[in-house]
Amino acid sequence: MKRLILAITLVSLPLTALLTAQSADAQSRSRESRQRTTQKAEENQYPNTSRAEPDRKTNERSMRRIQTAYTALNEGEYDKVTSILGELDGNARLTAYEQGLVNQGLAQAAYEQDDVETALVHWQKAVDGGGMPNNQHFQLMYQIAQLQLMEEHYDAALATVDRWLRESGSTKPEAYGLKGNALYRLERYDEAVAALDQAIGASGDSPANGLFELKMAALYEKQDYLGASQVLEELVRRRPDEVKYQINLAQTYIELEQLEKALPVMQNLRSSGKLKDTEHWRQLYQLQAYADRPADAAATITDGIQAGALPADKDTLRALGDNYYQAEMIDQAIDAYTRSAAASPDDGNADQQRGHLLLERERNAEAREALATAMRKGNLRDPGTAYLLIGELEAEAGNNQAAIAAFREALKHDRSRGNAELWLKNLGAR
Repeated sequence: MKRLILAITLVSLPLTALLTAQSADAQSRSRESRQRTTQKAEENQYPNTSRAEPDRKTNERSMRRIQTAYTALNEGEYDKVTSILGELDGNARLTAYEQGLVNQGLAQAAYEQDDVETALVHWQKAVDGGGMPNNQHFQLMYQIAQLQLMEEHYDAALATVDRWLRESGSTKPEAYGLKGNALYRLERYDEAVAALDQAIGASGDSPANGLFELKMAALYEKQDYLGASQVLEELVRRRPDEVKYQINLAQTYIELEQLEKALPVMQNLRSSGKLKDTEHWRQLYQLQAYADRPADAAATITDGIQAGALPADKDTLRALGDNYYQAEMIDQAIDAYTRSAAASPDDGNADQQRGHLLLERERNAEAREALATAMRKGNLRDPGTAYLLIGELEAEAGNNQAAIAAFREALKHDRSRGNAELWLKNLGAR
């Protein structure tokens, strides 16, 4: 199965910042009043959660040490952070809220030093400890799911985002997108499509294009090309100037054997000057050839070479010759095969094709030279036919012994054996 060019990116958001630890005098009445106001605002971010807002009990001594650690964290002194918070970690005198702050600080210090696995452990402890206010609790949980996805812990990411959706009561589309991404990575494509449909539905009038891209990829992987084409049609409608969507749409039409739809998409890209990549130009001329439009294919190859989008190498020039030949433009085909042969020092196939067409044009001397060159270069895909052509040239020149020798070589190859036997019979040879 052909692969999409399209590259699928992770659905993720920036990491949330750590809570700044309260200073030692945070237990004053004025601070407690502001804390209650902040707590109320945090609760408003998750109005549908059934989780009760926990108390933020603190004590002055531990909060001083936590504040010192967080100051060191802001200054990049990660060893100091780990030392201070490591001594506090698990201390029975810490409140649940303080223990959550400790775990967050340890997690952030580890993360800043590229130790993501340790960071995940401490962030998970901060969530499971249950001491953080709702806003931070659910931010951390969502952050964990994102990191698990980025670290390719797809089962864990799926479990975490499912927990987040269940406990937070939120229906934000990014979460369903994250779930769909995890399911896609786990190759659970039907479930991925269902989750992505939820994400799209929850996005109102402006769903992110990435959700459609991921849904299209999931449908493509499960070989639901009709469904994938419908998603791509929507993406093309939304972003008509995005070339990759149109390329993938054409590819999907090809999978559905709807060449009558695929060809106009690619031709429109070419006519509008948006066909840039060599592979896309090659896809267009191959599609034209497959649709029995060899003259158009030859024109596309010629234009692609002139534009510098296609290399004038032996394979491209041979494809040019093949399409000219199919279009019955024999002189142009001979020229293309001649150019291909010049670029093929160790491959005689273009010389063989050139010799064949020169023989058809009754340009026997040139045909003889081309076929001799083909035999000298070697690596022929159909050497039996080359011997048949040489035998025919020798027979027409009255060199029967040379013709017989060539036809006997052709006998050794299945594809040419039948014709070789007929020629030998006509020449009275056995």
